[in-house]
Formats: sequence, structure tokens, C-alpha cells
Amino acid sequence: MKSKGLTYIELILVIGIMLTLSILTASFYARFITQNATANTTDRIVGAFTKAQMYAMMGKNNSNWGVNFGSATVTMYQGNSFGTRNSALDESFSVNSNVAISGFSDINYARATGLPSVAATISIQGGNNSDTVTVNSQGVASK
Repeated sequence: MKSKGLTYIELILVIGIMLTLSILTASFYARFITQNATANTTDRIVGAFTKAQMYAMMGKNNSNWGVNFGSATVTMYQGNSFGTRNSALDESFSVNSNVAISGFSDINYARATGLPSVAATISIQGGNNSDTVTVNSQGVASK
């Protein structure tokens, strides 16, 4: 007599396959999230440099503008330095905890000329992914 339905062996086999697929999917998803966070942070940093340079060249609020990198925050600020900035005008964004930023921590753009205080290279790393943002002597940021 044939039994209809699943045997325990078939059930264990199906559960094992589903568990394996779930583990693989979770690891790919985690890697995707880290890659996306790294790329997003890179794009936002380039945008912050571009905006700070544009504000400085326009002479917005008759002041210099700069970008500062903290341990978990990137801040675009008005002023000659991060320490003497007008914090009411700060534009900040948080950096994903899986992403690390290294390199020069503060770049300030001169009013009217838009020239940076220093040409610099900033490294953005998240997991096995890394991006580099370069600010040249003319203040142009590129990745």
C-alpha cells in the first residue's frame, strides 16, 4: 500500500534545502547592503564637496565653506574652520556604521575663488568594498 504525503526524510531534506538557501541569501543581502552603503556615502561626500565649493564661489553668507569628517558624521559648514563655524548652518549626514572614512578630515573652500585649503584623497571603506574621493588643487571632487 502506497502512503500519500511526505515522509520524515523528505521533510528533513526540504527543510535542509530551505535553510541552506536562506543562509546564502542572507549573506548576499548583507554584502549588498554594505556595498550600497559604501557607494551611497561616496556619492554624498562628492555632493558635499561640490556644494561647499559652489557656496564658497557664490560667496553665500559672505564666507568660506568647508566639509568635515567626524567618526560617524560628515558635516558641511560655513566658516573658516570647523572649530569656528556657524553651527546653525551645518548640513550633516550620518555615515553607516559599516562604513569607515579615512584621509584628510577637514577641507575648507575659500570665498569667491572656491579653492580648497588642501588637495586631498579620502578613502571610504565598507566590508570588502572601497572607494576613493579626490579633491584636486582646483577644488573639484571626483570619485
